[in-house]
Amino acid sequence: MAIRIAEFFSGSVRVLVLKDQSRTVLSALIARGVPLFDVEHVASEQYQLTLSLAHVKELVRAVRLASAKVQFINKWGLPFVLWRARRRKAFIGGALFFVLALYTLSGFIWHVEIEGTDQPEVIQAALQKLHVYPGGLLYRVVDQDALQLALLDALPDLSWVGVRMHGTSIYIRVISRIQGAKVQPTTPQDIVAKVPGVVAIVLADNGQAVVKPGQFVTPGTILISGVLEDGKSVHASGIVRGIVWYRSDVTLSQKTTVDLLSGEHVSHDYLMLGKFALQIWGFSHPPYTHEEVQSIDVPLKLWDLTLPLVLRKETVYEAIPHTVALTESALTARGLQFAATDVLAKCKGEGKVLRQNILQRKLEHGKLYMTVWTEVLQDIGINQAISPQKPETGKKITG
Repeated sequence: MAIRIAEFFSGSVRVLVLKDQSRTVLSALIARGVPLFDVEHVASEQYQLTLSLAHVKELVRAVRLASAKVQFINKWGLPFVLWRARRRKAFIGGALFFVLALYTLSGFIWHVEIEGTDQPEVIQAALQKLHVYPGGLLYRVVDQDALQLALLDALPDLSWVGVRMHGTSIYIRVISRIQGAKVQPTTPQDIVAKVPGVVAIVLADNGQAVVKPGQFVTPGTILISGVLEDGKSVHASGIVRGIVWYRSDVTLSQKTTVDLLSGEHVSHDYLMLGKFALQIWGFSHPPYTHEEVQSIDVPLKLWDLTLPLVLRKETVYEAIPHTVALTESALTARGLQFAATDVLAKCKGEGKVLRQNILQRKLEHGKLYMTVWTEVLQDIGINQAISPQKPETGKKITG
């Protein structure tokens, strides 16, 4: 082991001696007391040996005297490492800069995660005042208990705060105090129908339900009355869902353009720090007219420490546009989906499509014309102030 360590610091070479039929070179080196290692016969007039870098001049002198030839097979040891380092000053400097930057960046907060609240911006504002935010200095966070007490003092609405620090990340979990019952609004109102439909579900939280499931209503029909049987007016509240029908006229082109991958691609590697990206590999940019980009992010870790750096591998594929003609069945399915999306947008995302019927369908001149009847379950109620005079149940009111 000691010999191998000495070889590393002094440097060693592995050589192949050629055209030395009588082993003249080997004999000369042994006669001069040159330490030789791993001498190996290769072929007729050829053999390999290992010697230290300090004795290379004696090897060259013996080879010349014997009219032989020599080839250097391998070189290892500290002198060769330093020699390569001098040739790659930029690489060594970059590596040292990377280590220094990594050490510096590990002193910052790079991720703050808040759980247990639907208003994280309130917690973030309190943490901002305590110097806890992405990009803040980690040494300012004294300890977890101190941060927990500071948050409880700053936010009285919280009953418990849990703080966990993991590397350059801080995880905050909170539990809010249970608030007392909210004061119900006192303005008298009814809930009336906003669209025509058939009532499916009636749930009255406050007030009196005056319609039943299966009953057809028109806009303005009272669904939940704010006038009770004793004549008292209240703020009616509840849920009324009904079945509503929509008619959609859809026109779709039979020809569509899709991008198909040709198989050609290039890869780019980036070192990500937040939104900053440093490209470290793959600098070619082929002139793809159309392309599709796929990215994979791999967080960098040092043992159990999650570093604020991400290695992103980005693959750029060449895409070739192709025009294809859809079949009538595929066009029909796309038309139904388009009609459903349009109807749900009118319901502001509060509806559920129950069924769809095609009233008319015609394919001509490369286009599909469809008339679709869509049945939707949605909220059909809307608030309306009670008129001075009590309206009759189930009648359309004005006001």
